[in-house]
Amino acid sequence: MQTYEGLRFFLDGMLYMMALFSLLSYLQQRKAIYWQYALYIVCITFTFYLNDLDYGRVDYQPGTNYLISVLESLAFAMYISFAIQLIGIRESDPRSYRILRIMLLVLVIETVFESLLFLGGASNGIKSLSYTLFRFALAAGALVVVPRLLQLRQPVVSYFITGSLLFVAGCLLALFINYIPAIFTRSLDSPFSFPVTYMELGVVGEVLCFTLGMSLRNRENELEKIRVQQQLIEQLRENEQKQQKLLKIRDDIARDLHDELGADLASISMVSHAAVHQMNTNPALARQSLRQIGETARKVIRVMREIVWSLHSAHDSADHFVVRLRETAHTMFEHHPIQLHFDFGEDKATVPSFVRRDLYLIYKELLHNTLRHAEAKNVHIQFNATRDTIELSVQDDGCGFDITTCPPGNGLLSLRQRAKTLHGHLTIDSSATKGTLTSFTCPVLETSQ
Repeated sequence: MQTYEGLRFFLDGMLYMMALFSLLSYLQQRKAIYWQYALYIVCITFTFYLNDLDYGRVDYQPGTNYLISVLESLAFAMYISFAIQLIGIRESDPRSYRILRIMLLVLVIETVFESLLFLGGASNGIKSLSYTLFRFALAAGALVVVPRLLQLRQPVVSYFITGSLLFVAGCLLALFINYIPAIFTRSLDSPFSFPVTYMELGVVGEVLCFTLGMSLRNRENELEKIRVQQQLIEQLRENEQKQQKLLKIRDDIARDLHDELGADLASISMVSHAAVHQMNTNPALARQSLRQIGETARKVIRVMREIVWSLHSAHDSADHFVVRLRETAHTMFEHHPIQLHFDFGEDKATVPSFVRRDLYLIYKELLHNTLRHAEAKNVHIQFNATRDTIELSVQDDGCGFDITTCPPGNGLLSLRQRAKTLHGHLTIDSSATKGTLTSFTCPVLETSQ
């Protein structure tokens, strides 16, 4: 390896192995970046071989071999395309992407211009000057892009930048060596007297850096896939929870329809059937049955409206809910000498449908118990909804009861069951001297989950 040929054989072997690795990676992953990089390595390595042949010429000048210029241009085009895909420059830095596109255009212009020089029989001096100017233009473009890419602060960029700097440094050294006779001696015993040595060392360093960069990019892609899969799994879980909510809402609607409407509709059917027979035998009793049918039908309509109201998303605001609370209280106590007192918070929070139905039924049950048992003169109703918590309380100044000795009825059991459904807390404080205070609180977020 002390000779130029030994060093070149070693470096060529490394580059061809990396080209083979890139080609096999393309066959495995079907990503264009791999075959483009393999083609780049093959083209640049073949130009080194042709440069070796040119160095044997007495009148050697860089850029006078048309085939070398074309292969280098193709290699640089693959290099730029590789860089765009590896770093994702088009999305991360559009300005650098435009500069690289201009560099690709410069390569096309150079190829066309040098083809015209070759076909026109231009002198070697003109060809070498054209080649040198175009190469310096590409190097200038690279020196503009590299600092911009450093600002991206992506891990893969550090490998690309390091490799690019090695490549550019090798090319610039190779160009300068051509014009320094003391170094450019082309002695086989001195590997560094050949410009190709510097270029190939730069390319080898670049290939190593780029290989590490591609490994890092593959790792990032795998992590991104894992992250996307985790998001999909989480989305599936959320969809499953939503589906369970929908099933629960459907079951609640079915239960409400059965419990609250089933008996009334059956009663309408039976009473209407009896009224048909009573029309001829007892008209007065038939009229009474028809009035009963009308009252039951109005009750069914009222219950249906309550069910639809509790499910409709347009009524999610706390303002709509307190209006409903006020109307219900006035309706229930309309024919009773009881003074109502309301204390509703002014928070603009929402009362979502998965809370509203059970909360409203708890409220109705509390008012119903007060109306039936309290014998009160005043009823105080408080309601407050925030982003996280809902609070409802009903207090009367009636006769009260001893909660420790009074057996729980269906109404109290229903209250506790609905409070449990809402993950809430129900407290009842009652005595014969101060009436009854029933308070309910529930966390909105936990209930939604």
